[in-house]
Amino acid sequence: MVGKVTVNQALSKGRWKLKYLPMIATFGCIGGGFFLSDQKIFGGWIIPTGFVAGFSIGWILWSYFVMEWKIWAYENVRNIHELQRKAVAEKLIWDSGSWFEKTEFKNYEQKQKLKQLEKKFLEKDIYRDDISVPKETIIYYSRNTIAFLLFLYLAISVLGAYFLLEKEYIGLLFFGFGLYLSYNQIKKLREKSPQIIINDKGIILKNENLITWDSIYNDRVYSQSNGKSSTNYFAFNDEEISINDLGTTFSELEKLLHVYRVRFEKKNFN
Repeated sequence: MVGKVTVNQALSKGRWKLKYLPMIATFGCIGGGFFLSDQKIFGGWIIPTGFVAGFSIGWILWSYFVMEWKIWAYENVRNIHELQRKAVAEKLIWDSGSWFEKTEFKNYEQKQKLKQLEKKFLEKDIYRDDISVPKETIIYYSRNTIAFLLFLYLAISVLGAYFLLEKEYIGLLFFGFGLYLSYNQIKKLREKSPQIIINDKGIILKNENLITWDSIYNDRVYSQSNGKSSTNYFAFNDEEISINDLGTTFSELEKLLHVYRVRFEKKNFN
């Protein structure tokens, strides 16, 4: 069964066991505390108790299921490096050696099984060519995304102007902020040059020379959360580019990186 489960399938199963189920338990206990207090079944002390119980039960559920998921995923997924990297990025598991990893529940049999499976980390991940990917991919700003953001920021400017007319000087902040962001989006709309070009030779960033695949290292696409929002980044070597407003998606760009590197290696090392 080794390699029969894709990285995305394993992550999907992991989200249910290691993220959604603990969250349901946590917020269920917190909501239950507010409900019991509101119904006068218990006093106000039940609310903080609900918070403590919720987070404790949520953590216990994660600690119980994480080892079960790791063993199943490591056993059935071929590209184990990609799996671990994405699972850590999504906070389904923690980095090896971290304090949080030490809170995982595992019996002797599970420890031995995981030790055996960790030998798979000595193998490189395997990727394949895909004939649906063109010889070269040129990525521009997404005009739809930029237009939407421009509309949003202009609306903020209009709101600021309205506050100013009403003698609410907080409107000056909204007006200036909205105009500044709108100006940035207009510049992007007027931009005709590609932001990223990828082919079997390497990667070209805007106004830069070709960087060949044999000099590219640690290329990856990842998300970074900031409160309720997250930003997708494309990074390699010392470069880091936000791709949220580009005409590509997280999964599409990640696939392109794999395919074009495979083509380069076939052409140059076979």
